[in-house]
Amino acid sequence: MKDRVASSTAYTVLQGLLLIAEKPEYRHLVTAEALKAGKTILDGSDEGRKRLEQLNSRWFRALVPFMERLTLPGISTHYGLRKKYIRDAVENALSEGYSTVAILGAGFDTLAYELHSQFPNVPFFELDHPATSAHKQMALKGQVADNLHLIEVDFKKTSAKEALLSHESYDAAKPAVFICEGVLMYLPVSDVKALFSGLRELGQKTRIVFSSVTPFSDPENNCGPLLRLYLRMKGEPVSWTIRRTDLAGFINEQGYVLLDVAEGPKLKDRYLPNTTPTMLHRGECLAQAQVNSTRVEIEASCQSG
Repeated sequence: MKDRVASSTAYTVLQGLLLIAEKPEYRHLVTAEALKAGKTILDGSDEGRKRLEQLNSRWFRALVPFMERLTLPGISTHYGLRKKYIRDAVENALSEGYSTVAILGAGFDTLAYELHSQFPNVPFFELDHPATSAHKQMALKGQVADNLHLIEVDFKKTSAKEALLSHESYDAAKPAVFICEGVLMYLPVSDVKALFSGLRELGQKTRIVFSSVTPFSDPENNCGPLLRLYLRMKGEPVSWTIRRTDLAGFINEQGYVLLDVAEGPKLKDRYLPNTTPTMLHRGECLAQAQVNSTRVEIEASCQSG
């Protein structure tokens, strides 16, 4: 990502969501509020307005399936499934008593924007690259209440833990759910481990909803031949991958318990039981993990001893 330019991936994901929202069979995956906010965000920049114009082009819509086959088959539909999964996970966590929500690398995601008005007593935090965050703040100016905090963070210089603890509205004593959607794949494994460690240290009642990518050589991954070239050209190459079968062990090593894992077929069965997509993306897992409180208590006891 270029320092002064909003993330290209943020534009692409939002454009993909708006695209599938036009199809009746997928419309339930994208809320009316997300659709409205998404268009507002795109309309706030030249690049975004170009993306909106493309959505109105029959030629562009006809070209999308072909381009997806070469890069990420079925990815537009997957974006909708991914957003629905994460929304359900966050709403479930809130119903269980979690009272803080933080989205790391939020991009142009609208979940916190949508939920912050529904849960006025819950603080919502978005941490993202300054260029992407600044664009979002400008696009949503005047529409954000006091419990939604859009924080500009250069993760090369400041960790998520540091950014949150330094914010006056963040209370580490409150149970928190963190979202890392489409983020971990761009980090080296050492940074992935550091992120999980930092969030674990923020509190014993911590839950993380995240996505991970399987290796390109994995039979479960159907990414197209041009994907890696495309990501390199955009300055967002994939660094960390992990097989689905190795995920539980990795998470346990970081001091967490894996609560749920869902990939393409499972997401389809859960959210599109009566629909058969032309293409179904395979290669990304969505997961939920919670801090292993027993391990935290043991480590704290050892340190105090």
